[in-house]
Amino acid sequence: MDNSTIHKCLREYFGAETVDDGMEALIDKWHEWYSGSAEGFHNVYINNGLSTVKRTMHRLHMAKRVCEDWANLLLNEKTYILIGNKKSSLFIQGEDGSGGVFGENDFWTEANRLVEKTFAMGTGAIVCGVDGVDVDIKGNIHPTENGRINFDYIDARSIFPITWSGDKIKEVAFARQVVENGEQLLYIQAHLVEDGEYTIYNRCFSEKDGFCEVSLPENIAPKVKTGNNIPWFAIIKPNIVNNAVSTSAMGISVFADAIDIIKGIDLCYDSLNMEFVLGKKMVFLRRDLLERDDNGNYFAPQDTNRQLFMYLGDKALDGDMMPQEFNPALRVADHVRGIQEQMNYLSSKCGFGERHYRFDASNVVTATQINSENSNLFRSIRKHEILLERPLISIAKAVLYIGARFLCKEIDENASVSIIFDDSVIEDEASVQKRDLELVKEKIMMPYEYRIKHFGEDEQTAKRILKEVNGNE
Repeated sequence: MDNSTIHKCLREYFGAETVDDGMEALIDKWHEWYSGSAEGFHNVYINNGLSTVKRTMHRLHMAKRVCEDWANLLLNEKTYILIGNKKSSLFIQGEDGSGGVFGENDFWTEANRLVEKTFAMGTGAIVCGVDGVDVDIKGNIHPTENGRINFDYIDARSIFPITWSGDKIKEVAFARQVVENGEQLLYIQAHLVEDGEYTIYNRCFSEKDGFCEVSLPENIAPKVKTGNNIPWFAIIKPNIVNNAVSTSAMGISVFADAIDIIKGIDLCYDSLNMEFVLGKKMVFLRRDLLERDDNGNYFAPQDTNRQLFMYLGDKALDGDMMPQEFNPALRVADHVRGIQEQMNYLSSKCGFGERHYRFDASNVVTATQINSENSNLFRSIRKHEILLERPLISIAKAVLYIGARFLCKEIDENASVSIIFDDSVIEDEASVQKRDLELVKEKIMMPYEYRIKHFGEDEQTAKRILKEVNGNE
C-alpha cells in the first residue's frame, strides 16, 4: 500500500492534510542503505564476452554499524530515569530500574532498537497506549485498576506529521500495515488536538473487494479523549539539521551525507574480496599431460588424491611441456589502507571523531582515552543527548498521567523527571565518582545529589539515608 493511499485516508477519514515534501523518497533510500542492499549499486552486472553475469557486491554494512553504535552510546542498560517521587518511580521502573511499566514492556531494549532505526531513517516515535480500560462512545476513558500501559515503537516510514512548528510535531498520524487471518490491513492512528486537548482516533482499512474501512479489533476504541494537552507520543530525531528538506518536520539520517563514503568502503571491501577470487594460483598444462576418466573428461593428475606419478611414454620433458604457473600478486595492504582511509572519513562525517573505526588489535582504547583523545565524540554524544532527553521525559510524564488519572494509582503525576545517561563510555565511572567526591568535599555538589547520581536513588530516599547515617554518627 503506497503512501498516496495513506494521504487520501487521512484527508477523507480524519480531515487531516499531509503532504509529501520529498522526505518519503529519502527515507526509503536511507532504509535501503541501512538494510545493506542499495538497488542500483550493490547489484553488479559483468559482461564476460559471452554473456552478462549478475553478482552481488561484498559489503561491510557500515550504515547499520554506525546506527548500532550510536544507539549503544546513547541508550543502553545503564541509562535510567530519575523521578522525584518514590511511588511514581516504583510505578514506572520498579525498585531496581527493571520493573514497573518500563520493565513490563522491556522499554529500554525496545527504545535502544528504535534509536538505531531513528538514526538510520531520521525519525522515530514512541507511542503510549492503555489496555483493559472502558471507553464510552464519546471517547471518555473510565478509570480502572485493571488497565495496563503499553508502547509502540514506530520508525520514519510510518510517521506522517500533520501539524508542526519548527521541528516540533504537534499533531501526527501513525500508519502501519498489519496482517490478520491472512488479510493485509492498514491501521491508522491519529493524535489530534481538539479544544486544547489531545484526542486519539483509530481507523482500519482493507484492500479486499476494493479499498474500504473495516471494523477495528474489539480492544481498540475508535476515539479516545486523553483529557489533557500532554501528548501520548514522543518524536525522536538525531540532533542534526535536516539539510535535505529544510522545511520538513522530519529528521535526517545520521549517515545521510556520508552515503558516498559508504559506497567507497563497499567498493574497497568488494575489491579486496575479489582480489582473492581473481588472484588464485593457476597452472597451465598442455593436453598431453592430462589424463581422461571413464567418461572421456580430461583431468590433471593431482585433481584426484590417488595419483602422484604420471606415465608420459617416451616424450621428453622439454621446456615447452613443463607446466606454467600463474601467481598474481595480491594487493592486500593497499586495500586495507584504502578501507581504513574510508573508515576515517565515515567516522568523522557521522560524528564519531577521526578514528572511531580502526583495525588495531595491539591496543584497546579505554573510555578515559576516548574522552581525552576524541573530543569530537564527546561533543557529539552530549549534542544527541540533548534532543533524546526531551522525548524520554515526555513519555515518562504521559505514563504518570495515565497511571494517576485512568489506572487509579496513588502517584504524583507532576513528579520531577530527569534522564541519567551512561557517561562511562566517555569517562570511566571510577573517574566520575572521584571527581564528584571532590565536588562534595568542596561543597559544590550536595551529598544527596551524589547519591542520586551514583546510586540511582530519588531525592527523598537519598536525604533519608544521609539523615540516618549522620544520626548514627
